[in-house]
Amino acid sequence: MKNLRAITNKLIFYAILAFLVLTGCKRSSNKTDAVAVVDGKEISSKDYSKELKFYQSYYSKLYGDNYLSEKNKNGLTNDEILRKELLDSMIKDKIMLSDLEKNKIKLDDNNVIKLTDNLKKSMNGEDSLGANVDALNANGNLFNEIIFNDAIRKSHYEMFVSKQSVRDSDVLDFYKKNKKYQKMYKYNLIVFDDENEAKDIKKNITNAKKFNEYLNKSVRNYDIVNSEFAYSDDEVLKASKLTEKNRPSDVFKYNDKYIIAMINSYNENENELLMNAKSVYQKKAYEDYLNKLIKSSKIKVYI
Repeated sequence: MKNLRAITNKLIFYAILAFLVLTGCKRSSNKTDAVAVVDGKEISSKDYSKELKFYQSYYSKLYGDNYLSEKNKNGLTNDEILRKELLDSMIKDKIMLSDLEKNKIKLDDNNVIKLTDNLKKSMNGEDSLGANVDALNANGNLFNEIIFNDAIRKSHYEMFVSKQSVRDSDVLDFYKKNKKYQKMYKYNLIVFDDENEAKDIKKNITNAKKFNEYLNKSVRNYDIVNSEFAYSDDEVLKASKLTEKNRPSDVFKYNDKYIIAMINSYNENENELLMNAKSVYQKKAYEDYLNKLIKSSKIKVYI
């Protein structure tokens, strides 16, 4: 599935953290109208169904009506994956909110207002934001609930960072032990829907100059994507098999598109790379912390 709920970065929400694999759950007979209970606090069937319909609507609009019924290599449909990952995420939200309360950190309307204002700015105003919400059949109450969940995640990570003491020596050791963090790549993509069209264009792209000419054409039958700096394990970069800049790739398939890629620059500035490595180090430490919270929680799942 195409990175479930990471859609929020593209459309409605900021800073949704990657999903963690849920462990230590017990499935029980359901004597309540709940899909799960986390440390005595219920996740209602109503709340789960509302969010599920929202994401089902989103993916159907984005990828087509058949997307949710498509199966992955393990034989699971995208809808089955969505249902599990949504429940895992809602359980995680409950755990994070409980941890915030234990640390005497309260969330209020100001958190939601601040995030909503940021979204309005990123989407060119309130009307644009409202249009996107309406297009996904999400009413104002559901929108506010999901924004509040985002505030939980953001506040929980900020709480962890504020309490976590990261020594420069630890970051430096982490950086030196992990070669992939010592260099970053920025690339351009020429993206086609049709494989034959991609191969025909590739015949003309024999060097970096030719590649850049196609980037700058005003009339074209392809899309252009310009990346931010990424590490060598970036999925598109790996699929392209590129490691050197200014060398156009062969045509490769990724997410049902046919692509010609080229690395245009490196980042080998050690100070910047160390700062990025520190951020990665903190996020890994946070994932470990959150996993421990999940494992120590009493979780009952009813679906």
